[in-house]
Amino acid sequence: MTVKASRSKYRGCCWLKWTVAVTVFLALAIVVWPWNPELRIERLNVKRVKVHPLPPVGADVFIALSVRVQNRGMYWLELTDVDVGVKYRGKKMGHVESEGWRVRGWGTTLVEGDLEFSGLPSSEVAHLLEDLAKGRVYFHTVVEVSGQIGFLLTPIPYLFKVLYSQTSYF
Repeated sequence: MTVKASRSKYRGCCWLKWTVAVTVFLALAIVVWPWNPELRIERLNVKRVKVHPLPPVGADVFIALSVRVQNRGMYWLELTDVDVGVKYRGKKMGHVESEGWRVRGWGTTLVEGDLEFSGLPSSEVAHLLEDLAKGRVYFHTVVEVSGQIGFLLTPIPYLFKVLYSQTSYF
């Protein structure tokens, strides 16, 4: 009878060891996994609108924007290209590019830029001025970030590309 009792005791210990080993392995895999960065538009402000009353009638629009890039992994991120495109009423106003940013592991950085668009058609100038008077201008923004990851001083050959799309208002 003592032999059977020791076998059941051994089985319980074996299950405990395997459960701990699998839990530690899964926790380590989650920490080491190379997550893509999380993107969010922090600020999108119309700085000024300059209307040209003489033909060709149009407007110049100046927009200040900032994109928050949050690294969710333990690796540092080398952002080789940050491209932000802005549309107003389905028409592309323009885009701004930035490059050469580094985000440390589990860190956050703000990528800021100014978008200057000249030549907004006269039909859209009236809508833009009306929306500005109401206090709500809806823009569709697309943020595209690409780069690579690294650990300590060594770049790792893992390239990433993240797209983020949002309709926001000023």
